[in-house]
Amino acid sequence: MKNKRIILTLILAFTLLCSSFAAPLTSGSTLVGAPAATVNLIRNKAITNAEVDETMAEYQAAGVNIGRDEIINVMVNDEVFLQGAERDGVVINDQMLDQVMAQQRATIEAQVGQSLTDDQYEELLMSQTGLTYEEYREDIREQLLVNQYLSMKKGTLIQQQVANIQIPNDTIETFYRRNKQSFYSPENVRLAHIFIPFAEDDATNDENAALLIDVAEKIKTGQITFEQAVQDYSRDEGSKSIGGDIGWLTLDNTTARAGLGDYFVDTVVAMRPGEVSSMLESNLGYHIVKVSVHNDGKILELDDTVSPEDTLTVREYIRQALAQQEANAIMTSALNDLIEELKSEARVRIY
Repeated sequence: MKNKRIILTLILAFTLLCSSFAAPLTSGSTLVGAPAATVNLIRNKAITNAEVDETMAEYQAAGVNIGRDEIINVMVNDEVFLQGAERDGVVINDQMLDQVMAQQRATIEAQVGQSLTDDQYEELLMSQTGLTYEEYREDIREQLLVNQYLSMKKGTLIQQQVANIQIPNDTIETFYRRNKQSFYSPENVRLAHIFIPFAEDDATNDENAALLIDVAEKIKTGQITFEQAVQDYSRDEGSKSIGGDIGWLTLDNTTARAGLGDYFVDTVVAMRPGEVSSMLESNLGYHIVKVSVHNDGKILELDDTVSPEDTLTVREYIRQALAQQEANAIMTSALNDLIEELKSEARVRIY
C-alpha cells in the first residue's frame, strides 16, 4: 500500500517523498489492525496502526526523523485534506496530468539535448528519482491536487502576501558573500551534432556506426563540410534545420550524463571551439559533434549571468530564490490554516 504523504511533504520541501518500503508487522504492543485514528469529514476513514508503521518506515528509510505521534498527525492531516478536496470538487483529471507530464518530459529532453523514446524516458526517470513512470505520475497528481485546492481556498490571500515580498539589495549581497563558492559556473560548451539513433538490431547499428566513422573522416579531410553532413546524414529532425545545434552542455549536467553517458559528456566538454569529433557513441546512438563555444569553469560575480544561455544574473537569481523561500513560508502557513479549518469541521479522533 502506498500511503498519501501530501501535507508533511509540502511543508518539508514542496515535493513528494516517493519511495515505497516494506511495513513492519507490529509496533510495540499495538494491534496492527486496530485504528490509530479516525477521520470523518465526508466519510469515516480509519487509519490503522499497520498503516502508521508502514508510513513511519517510509520516512525513516528516506532519512526523515519523525516520531510516531507526528506520523499519526500527518496522516490525519492528509486524510482530512483529501476529503476536503473531494467535498469541494477538486479533481485532477488525466488530461490535466498528461499536459503537465508532457511539459516535464520536454524540459528533460531539452536538458539532454535529444528526443527520448518512452523506454529511454522511463529509464531516465528511474535513475533520477528512483520511481517507475506510474509512481512518478501519481506523485505529480498529488502535487497538483495540493496546489489546486490550496489555490481555491487561500489563493487570494497568498497572492496578496506574495505580492508584498521585497528582497533588499544588502540582503542579496550578504547572501552572495556567505555563499560565493556555490556560484560556480562549470566548464561548458555549445555544440551541434550529426545523430543517428540506435536501431533494434546489431547489424543496422554496425552499419550506422561505420557510416558516421566515414562521414567524420570526410569532414576531417575537407571532402564535405560539417553543415552539409548535418543535412545529408543527421536523423535528428529537431536540430537538422538549424545546423545540428542542440544548445549548451555543462560538465555537471546530471540529466545529460544519465541520458547520454559519462564518456560522451566528458569527451564533448573537453573539445575546443571549431573542433569536430570523430564518431562518438552515447547511450542514445551515434554522433559527430562540433563545438562552437567553450567556457572554462569559474566563480561567478553578482552581475554575471547564471549560465551562458540565460540573461538572468546571479543578483536576480538570489533575489528570486529568497523571494521563493518567503513565498513557500506563506504557502505553508496558508496550508496549515486550511487544515485546521477542515479539522474543525470534521470529526477527528486519535486513539
